[in-house]
Amino acid sequence: MRMGVALQAGPGRLDFSVRGERFTTYVYGEAGSGFTTLLAPGGRAVAQGDEAGGLALWVAHGNVNGIAFLTASEPGVEGQSAGRIESLELMARRGTYSVGFQQTCAWRAPDGRCLLNEIRTIRVAPGPGDGRTLDLTLCLTAPEDGGVTLGRTEEALLQLRAARALLPTQGGLLRNSTGDYGPAAMHGRSAAWCAGVGVVQGETVGFAFLDHPDNPWHPTPWLVREGGLLSPSPFAWRSVELAPSASLTLRYRLLVYQGYVDAGWADAQLREFTRLQG
Repeated sequence: MRMGVALQAGPGRLDFSVRGERFTTYVYGEAGSGFTTLLAPGGRAVAQGDEAGGLALWVAHGNVNGIAFLTASEPGVEGQSAGRIESLELMARRGTYSVGFQQTCAWRAPDGRCLLNEIRTIRVAPGPGDGRTLDLTLCLTAPEDGGVTLGRTEEALLQLRAARALLPTQGGLLRNSTGDYGPAAMHGRSAAWCAGVGVVQGETVGFAFLDHPDNPWHPTPWLVREGGLLSPSPFAWRSVELAPSASLTLRYRLLVYQGYVDAGWADAQLREFTRLQG
């Protein structure tokens, strides 16, 4: 029985598989870093880039001291200069029950100044049933020689693009922990998790995106757009000031599954996430 996880490294990429099947690829380099299509068992996509390509899961912020840090495939923010998130070091980790990596990044202004330091920690493991688990921890630290303002923006922070089959317009379903359904009802609402489900290649697949209860502002407000973009982020509604050397740590879990789950499944998974990570 295939129970393990595997990580294979290549130039500018890390390939992840779970139970002998491909799960996702993490790419990094000058064009930015992030995950490509996220696959449920059977190679069924639950998250993928838009029609123009791009990433399925990535980190961005549209207003760091007035500078936008977006991926190469995203349009710039009107009236703002563009920065870049530079990968300084990436260390892969392989274990019996999980694999992952830690990446050190510098958020640089157009003139090369470092406005923000980031340590990105990723863990991939088998999930409940036949599913997959992706844990993400983002630690953002202001430089020693100056503070930083994470300003209000709708382009932040950890962004996921749900596959089209999971969108209501394609027969799928998006919902959150408070019982709201669909992007219009979910956008701007605070929730402990958001989830999507749909039928892909004849099978029901889905994901649950969990906000750790120890995160600031939990349950966090969410950005949810008609095109399938979901982001647990307070930054569309508030600015955050980090003093010199001060840090902000945020933890999330993404669960990818196949088949039907009970109504309370995501709440039970959040309790498990809290028990193991709290």
